[in-house]
Amino acid sequence: MNGESSSPLAGELREDIGSGVSLRVGTDFWTLGRPGWRGHLEKDVTYCVTNPEAGAPAAETEFCRDGVVLAQFRFLDAVRADARVEVAALRAGGREVYILSGDHRSKVDALTRELGLPLENGAGEVSPEGKAAWVRRMDRRDTLMLGDGANDSLAFESAHCRGTPVVHRGVLESKADFYYLGCGIGGIRRLFEVDRIRARTQRWILAFAIAYNLAAVGCAAAGLMSPLLAAVLMPASALISLAIVGIGMRACLRG
Repeated sequence: MNGESSSPLAGELREDIGSGVSLRVGTDFWTLGRPGWRGHLEKDVTYCVTNPEAGAPAAETEFCRDGVVLAQFRFLDAVRADARVEVAALRAGGREVYILSGDHRSKVDALTRELGLPLENGAGEVSPEGKAAWVRRMDRRDTLMLGDGANDSLAFESAHCRGTPVVHRGVLESKADFYYLGCGIGGIRRLFEVDRIRARTQRWILAFAIAYNLAAVGCAAAGLMSPLLAAVLMPASALISLAIVGIGMRACLRG
């Protein structure tokens, strides 16, 4: 640092959702975002994070100072090992999976193919407003959206149910219905399984409640109900209800 202070610089930081971030420090104006987002004058150097066998794709992110491109970045996305299996399992369960991304269409197409999805299930170069419009068009109060950044904020408002990784809760905390841990999406399938078990247990409880009330009302109408019998039946029904819940939900505990 040549003896200079390493304390953070004070500046005005601004984020343009879907484009990038900018910072003004004194007379310098720094930007990090999409190519040409703020315009540029010349290119000094390019840094690449990519697969050398895949060719040299166009830059995806530019770092500029006062309009001069200091660095360009290219990235290679890789699908997690369990993602294809989880997506296939979700689709086998009657649920459709879609990808909404602001990334280049070619990258989204490659990701869609790698996940075993039809190409029409992947939408690339979608703006935050475009994501929200897509959700509003497709939602029938049955859409679960997973997002992890400010670009998903508008679409979150339109989705019926919303989830986000816990590491990003500061961005979408006020809009998310739940958080999930881990690096993959395996927990989503588990969430649907828990909901299926809960719904089945709820039906058992409802059937028992109907049968119990019909029997109790029938006994009362026939003049067979006594204070002692009522005192026994009431706590017994509560214990039976708890037992049904315990038996019905034990599959969740085993998981």
